[in-house]
Amino acid sequence: MDNINKFFWGKTKYWWTILLPGILLIPCGCWFLFSPTIGYFTITTVLLWMLILVGVVQLIITFNTSRHTPGWGWWLAGGIIDIFIGFMMLGNIGFSAMILPYFFAFVFLYKGVASLISAFVSMAHHHTWWLYLINGLLQIIIAALFFISPFSAMVAIDLLIGISFIYWGISLIFWAFDLRPTGNEALLYPEEEV
Repeated sequence: MDNINKFFWGKTKYWWTILLPGILLIPCGCWFLFSPTIGYFTITTVLLWMLILVGVVQLIITFNTSRHTPGWGWWLAGGIIDIFIGFMMLGNIGFSAMILPYFFAFVFLYKGVASLISAFVSMAHHHTWWLYLINGLLQIIIAALFFISPFSAMVAIDLLIGISFIYWGISLIFWAFDLRPTGNEALLYPEEEV
């Protein structure tokens, strides 16, 4: 096990909580791609529920890792904020539909920058660092597209969301397998429980 994965992201027996949303995102992305006439409000509702799900997953991971792990507070704050914003925006779907392109532009920008930082931090120690690099670059490009034309045609938004969901699902699946304990952690770190 490499140290950067142990101390930056960590290993967890709840790695499947990342795998399940990854698996669910792929058919959701295909559904958006092959249903171009879907209503914008439906997209808004589905994405907000996905945001709440991501927040719950972040909280599950946070409460099952050591508080001394670097980035623990960011995971906790991110989970709480995702859940709060998701429920707040579900309360007013009309307003949410208006600001949703800007909101997701910021989400993609934040996740893209975080993935780029992860790629550069883990470059020397992690064999799949290039996945984080590609993920970060694509998410920043998607964020720019949302900023440039936030109220573009419904089909264009469906296309962006469909591609994003499929790629995000594949990335989460790879990441889940990186978080999965290999069984050697107890030998390398006998004083810590995985």
